[in-house]
Amino acid sequence: MSKNLRALSARLPEENTLFTAITNEAAENGCLTQEQIRNIAQERLLAPGSILGSTSFYDFLRDTNSGKQAYRCTGTACMLSEQTADAHGTLREHFTDSEVGTMACVGRCYRGGGMQVKGQTLDQHTQSELKTVLDGVDSPREHIPHTAAASINVFGHQVSNADQFYASLLYKREQIFRELETSGLRGRGGAGFPFALKLKSCASMPEKTKYIVCNADEGDPGAFSDRYLLEEQPHRVLGGMLAAGQACGASHGFIYIRAEYPEAMELMQQAIEQFLQTPAAETSGFIFHIVKGAGSYVCGEETALLNSMEGLRPEVRVRPPYPTQEGLFGKPTLLSNVETFAAIPWILEHSGAAFAAVGKDKSTGTKLISLDHSFTHPGVYEVDMGLPLDDLIYQQAGGFRHPVKALQVGGPLGGVVPIAMSSQLSLDFESFDQAGFLLGHGGIIAIPETFPMLDFMRHLFQYMADESCGKCVPCRMGTHKGSEMLYRASPEQPLNRDSFHTLLETLELGSLCALGGGLPLPARNILEHFGHEFASCMQGGTP
Repeated sequence: MSKNLRALSARLPEENTLFTAITNEAAENGCLTQEQIRNIAQERLLAPGSILGSTSFYDFLRDTNSGKQAYRCTGTACMLSEQTADAHGTLREHFTDSEVGTMACVGRCYRGGGMQVKGQTLDQHTQSELKTVLDGVDSPREHIPHTAAASINVFGHQVSNADQFYASLLYKREQIFRELETSGLRGRGGAGFPFALKLKSCASMPEKTKYIVCNADEGDPGAFSDRYLLEEQPHRVLGGMLAAGQACGASHGFIYIRAEYPEAMELMQQAIEQFLQTPAAETSGFIFHIVKGAGSYVCGEETALLNSMEGLRPEVRVRPPYPTQEGLFGKPTLLSNVETFAAIPWILEHSGAAFAAVGKDKSTGTKLISLDHSFTHPGVYEVDMGLPLDDLIYQQAGGFRHPVKALQVGGPLGGVVPIAMSSQLSLDFESFDQAGFLLGHGGIIAIPETFPMLDFMRHLFQYMADESCGKCVPCRMGTHKGSEMLYRASPEQPLNRDSFHTLLETLELGSLCALGGGLPLPARNILEHFGHEFASCMQGGTP
């Protein structure tokens, strides 16, 4: 059935995909009416149930989103900042409860108390701008704090001449392959897969039509480095996609940007319009498209993202085939994240060898790290791969604003590192993996000493239960079951340790993707390093 729906979705031009039609129709009211669903289904030769099955999945397309005028952030960083309630109180001064919705993360982790009003992102610290926004006037754009702390500056320099910048990226495909392979660039979205291998796989496919897709659905609470690049360095993102398209023979590039980043969408569109005025646009024939997300964490998983773009229910696909073989609309697709694409122009300008000379072992180049509001100097830091974690925390970021007992690194599916172990880690894939953690996307959230780890684990499981696509039973049922077990756990009704570990094993081995399969990592980290906090509410088995 999915293949039939995919084929029907692919019949119309790239700029008018089924998903784009759905989100455009829902923009005014926040959801689709029954009449709108019937009209879209009739136009696209689909059953209304197919449209409803897709739209009911998303936070910002469901009936419950109707009439929402403002949103408050409920992400991990804002929750730990204890400013979520304050932000809600601020919004209630101007809106009724029915007009205020929630967003899992608005990318204001460096401040806390995030909110979104009339398409603009604010926080508790910018309340003075709220009245301006409510009066219909755009508030001045606040730049995300950024520190260049690496030996090379891959992401910090602004593109001053678009004509020269894009012209310099029209290499012959063999040169692009050679430089990227020499660079050792690995995907910065979390998996760390060698980018050149993915590029070659897509290029080797015989099909004439191919696509480049940039995954800008940065859903990890605590990560805002992609938002920095989309807003501050949009040409570098587009330039990397253009070069990748030249190498593998693709003429269309899609940037899937989460709905929580409205400013990023606006600035990326402006950059695309600037690109269209350059000679490289005509020479390459490359066309960019922006796709606006609709509120779903699982769309950060590459195959769920592709389903979303096609207007299907964004469930994870079974692999193989991989996206480079059969991706968007069934065509070979090179899909990578924002930071990966943004690194390509520097590599092509300065050489792959210069990029590979920085870093540690197989983790070459630099990495963007997001530090939340708990650090003395929060923001986005560009660091050499392999930099000791403590150097970043204490020398660059100035330590913490309050006592901290652990760091959540790499989002809700990343590791939970006791602060006592930070001196043993360096910022590269291998160091974290060997220690039983995960670097992932590179977002770091500090967990205060006063915050109970049981409550933190409850938060993780509830978040994953809400965000599971539901396709596989272990994740669909396991995340909800784990959430129920943790919320019931108490000294009067202790959680059975063996039963909980069995659940973690089922999630890890049986889930189709990292949403269910990755959740056991932080859970085990917490149980291993903070087991004493669970002594009164967990019994049986081996600690």
